[in-house]
Amino acid sequence: MIYTEPSVLSWPFGEKTILWLADANKYILAETPAVEVINRVVKGEDIDSIMHFCTDKFDIPSEQAEAFVRNIQQHLNEYLQPEILPQKQFANPTTIQQRPVMVSKKYYLIYGISFFVEYETKEAELLIHPKFEHLEVPRVQSPDHHFQVFNSNNESSLWVDEVLIGTWNWNDNHFLSGKFSMQVIQKIYQQEENEWMAVFHAAGITNGESCLIFLGDSGNGKSTLSAILMANGLEVLADDFLPIESKSELVCSFPSAISVKHKAFQLLIPKFPQLEHATEINNSAAGKTFRHLPTNRLQPLRVPCKALIFVKYEENAGFCLEKMPGEEAFEHLVPDSWISPTVENANRFVNWFAHLPYYRMIYSDNEQMIQMANKMLNDDL
Repeated sequence: MIYTEPSVLSWPFGEKTILWLADANKYILAETPAVEVINRVVKGEDIDSIMHFCTDKFDIPSEQAEAFVRNIQQHLNEYLQPEILPQKQFANPTTIQQRPVMVSKKYYLIYGISFFVEYETKEAELLIHPKFEHLEVPRVQSPDHHFQVFNSNNESSLWVDEVLIGTWNWNDNHFLSGKFSMQVIQKIYQQEENEWMAVFHAAGITNGESCLIFLGDSGNGKSTLSAILMANGLEVLADDFLPIESKSELVCSFPSAISVKHKAFQLLIPKFPQLEHATEINNSAAGKTFRHLPTNRLQPLRVPCKALIFVKYEENAGFCLEKMPGEEAFEHLVPDSWISPTVENANRFVNWFAHLPYYRMIYSDNEQMIQMANKMLNDDL
């Protein structure tokens, strides 16, 4: 057995059960017959004992019970691993041993907090700076925080106020980008990482009093939708890094720019003329070209969420909005999200999620989409 007696929390959810495996910070949505078996496997009970439990509990032949248990065991062996980022550790993580020449130095003012950010290479700058370029300010004499982004020998690292946050292979630079953003929200909201319930790869749209969270795979139109709604009087809380506080369970604004894909340029330039001359970024690894569009929020905002909407743009689809089963919404949301690994926050996340409505939206008609967003934000659901 590879397991180390991790604690397991469970919550009933519809006709299934949500299991949280604490040591691995992983969630499983399980059918009722599998819940007790999973609990027993995780706790390290021997397979014969679990098989006997299944034959007695479910009145099935021993061969079927063995196949059932071994199937669960195999899946858990693949799944139940601690969520370890591909990081290396320096011997002395509190000081920078060698200070290379930094090719770029930027200052940002984000919600009244000043940041001095140094980039070792142009590649490191290109990873971070375009999303915050609209917040750049002239030199600040005594910045509140000092970030350093290193990238050399195919290795990148992030230091914040002289403390090493992490180091990664450059091929995994999305971890670096995520950690950079996580450090920024900690500073601008003055809350430590364990005070955040979750961060979603999602767009948050608000009328200033509540918000809708739009989710979907990359390329499904979240950024274009965000820009269209912003052009029609709503605000964008965040384009793809959407944080939620733990105690308040409120969704918070994060002022990085919207990444507008190439195919949406012509649609959005009439509404946002600045896009025509914005720097074009070519992400060859992802096969995407995009430009950045600043959001219109200059101060922090916290609002409750009214609904989760899983969105997909399809040409000539018109507009279709329908209720989505909670189990399906959960299985789409969790794999693409960071959820705090503490017991308290796991409880809060599941309870928060369970009390929301979930929708599936397929559309090409922007006018109907705009009407839907305004109606859902302003009406009781």
